[in-house]
Amino acid sequence: MVQNVAQQEGGGFGMKPASGCKLFGAYQALGGVRDSVVLFHSVVGCNFGSMALHVAQDMRDIRQTCTVISDSDVVFSGEGSLERAVRSALELFQPAALFVISGCVSEMIGDDIPAVLARVPHEIPLIHVEAAGFRGDASAGLEAGWLALLSLMEPPVPRSDTCPIVNLIGLGMDDPHGDDDIEALQSLIAPQATLGTVFSRCTLNEVRRAPSADLNLVLRGHGLALAKAMEARFGIPWEELDYPYGATGADDLWGRLERRFGLDYHQSRVELDRQIAAGAGRAYRYVQALYGMPAALLATGPRADGLKRFLEQELGMEVVCFAHREALFDQKDFYHELRRSEAALLFGSSFEQGVADELEIPLIRIDYPVFDEVYLTSHPHLGGIGMLHLLEDIFRSIISGRTLKGALYQ
Repeated sequence: MVQNVAQQEGGGFGMKPASGCKLFGAYQALGGVRDSVVLFHSVVGCNFGSMALHVAQDMRDIRQTCTVISDSDVVFSGEGSLERAVRSALELFQPAALFVISGCVSEMIGDDIPAVLARVPHEIPLIHVEAAGFRGDASAGLEAGWLALLSLMEPPVPRSDTCPIVNLIGLGMDDPHGDDDIEALQSLIAPQATLGTVFSRCTLNEVRRAPSADLNLVLRGHGLALAKAMEARFGIPWEELDYPYGATGADDLWGRLERRFGLDYHQSRVELDRQIAAGAGRAYRYVQALYGMPAALLATGPRADGLKRFLEQELGMEVVCFAHREALFDQKDFYHELRRSEAALLFGSSFEQGVADELEIPLIRIDYPVFDEVYLTSHPHLGGIGMLHLLEDIFRSIISGRTLKGALYQ
């Protein structure tokens, strides 16, 4: 199968420095199909930059390659280089699917990528996604990448079981704590419901089986195009929700499943409250000290809204500086507001370390990308244990920065 995915309606044109280019977004969507390979038809910098951020999460998982477009390719066409790269990737990796992501240079010189893919003998899906930076930002790339997976899906098969299956759409391949949060999410909804396909933390077979689910849960603002397309083609309903941090996030998730499927999560709520009280009670004075503390938060939409609700409603903190990363043209706009605020704590990505150092406030890394922090054991931020992990991260950041503004706030 050969498919070309062109510019998607509503994706917007032009890269926003705050969120990155469309190519990086497409890579985060498609690289998460774990038995696939991503081939960039672009210059070496696209491959190096994306790989550098990815291996910071998992150094064992290298499933990407690049044509490394040269000066001669620009002059005489890069189609020959692309064909050689496709053949080499198929032989070397033997993937279940090959995703070809084209960048700025290949689209400017007009390479006919679908024609190249059509003349390469293949027995697996070869899918092309246009992802030049001048065509959109990372959010547009995520949407285009996820939507490209629609062609791989198979009609749902009849099921004998009555346990609802729920897909999750909206996680990028390298979203921090992603794998651990998926396990926590499965524990939250089990045994009344089960987690189906997670985009993008899945295999090709899981993508194919995704239409057998009873519901698509969409992390607000991420993956809505795919959810609507699956509803139109397969009749699967969808609901949007924020990243389900804390007890309020879990309660929102449970409430949606209860209303739609007639389930009962009363006992799960009781157990979650018990777990949180037992853990947080060991450091209740630290928890009390967070009340009223001014904080700043910069993250992608579903994480930003879900975490803001958790910080304000459950911890009593005051979020005085707040932005959705994808809504900014340049993160410097947020930094300018941050410098004018009284924030004593910053939630963001590794990119925010510089401004955190400048302002002498602790940084808690909760958003993509995270490339200067390593976890070798399970460290979710969802569920009861996840909430306690998040509290630990907050306390550790404040306590270890004794001379910083955030620690002195008390």
